[in-house]
Amino acid sequence: MRQLDQEQLLGAYRATRYVIRPHASTDGVEQVLRVGRLHPSLDAALAARGHREWAFLTAWNPGSRPRSKEENQRAQERLVSQLIAGGWGVAPAIGEAEDGSWSEQSLFVPGLPRADAERFGRAHGQVAVLVGRVGGPAELLFCCHDPAS
Repeated sequence: MRQLDQEQLLGAYRATRYVIRPHASTDGVEQVLRVGRLHPSLDAALAARGHREWAFLTAWNPGSRPRSKEENQRAQERLVSQLIAGGWGVAPAIGEAEDGSWSEQSLFVPGLPRADAERFGRAHGQVAVLVGRVGGPAELLFCCHDPAS
């Protein structure tokens, strides 16, 4: 990937709104996550349930390359099945551009360790996933050794 493409991709990840739909794990409140920011109300809801970390995942558009809605939905269903089979609870979520020009169905997974988030992201061809720890900022976690690959 060219340097300019890489910078544009990273800029897009940082400009994304990572929206968790109202769910029991969020005290029934929609939460909007942003890379590099703290999310104290989410932290409080998660800590009250004994969670110290979380992940925001998708199987849509592997490698940040657009695919058909049908392909994306099938991949997302596989991801949901894998998470549930692993004993993880999932909350519906969506990643969306500030200007509304694109969106991807996503999942919020309370309690999912960083290493597992990276493993799921890598298995589904994702360049990066969003992760966090209670009390810390949301972070991009790259699912490959080189963010340009």
